[in-house]
Amino acid sequence: MKSKVMPPLVLTVICILVCGLLVIAHDAAHVDNKGVMTKEMKKGCVDIFGEGDYEMLTEKKDHSTEPVTFGEKHVDSVIADKENKNCLIEMTCDGYAKGGLHLLVGIDSDGKIAGLYFLSIGETPGLGAKVAQKDYTDKFKGLGVESDIEKIDTMTAATYSSNGLKKACEEALDIYTVHKREIFA
Repeated sequence: MKSKVMPPLVLTVICILVCGLLVIAHDAAHVDNKGVMTKEMKKGCVDIFGEGDYEMLTEKKDHSTEPVTFGEKHVDSVIADKENKNCLIEMTCDGYAKGGLHLLVGIDSDGKIAGLYFLSIGETPGLGAKVAQKDYTDKFKGLGVESDIEKIDTMTAATYSSNGLKKACEEALDIYTVHKREIFA
């Protein structure tokens, strides 16, 4: 009986110890960059609008500084170049993969999309990931709230990813339109 019980018991103890060590290592090494302009975000700002004075908008909540999201589900942060009246909305939206589209939507002073920059893409390589290609993202440039983003062709074999990107752009434009005064206050 002892020979049958001991191996699973030993493996269980080893698994518990390894999991505990992983939790400790994660807590020690994890850097929370929420509310921090990363190098990749700065690169996206410059890629869309060029050099500028970009600032992530923050608000105080419970003795901590949190990025402004306007309470919107898909918004991670809002970045503004107040001098040039340019805005970037960082969003994480669903494509084919849940949260597979993590991007900056750049909106110019006229309320039109100036460009898109993908911070990461978790869509299927070779299929859904194609929505991040410049020839497809350029189709969104110049579109505003009154534009019919739905008329942009859905990319073949990337229907969910294309529709997720369209939804992200529509949401970003709506958020910009509603909160423009707060962004540039």
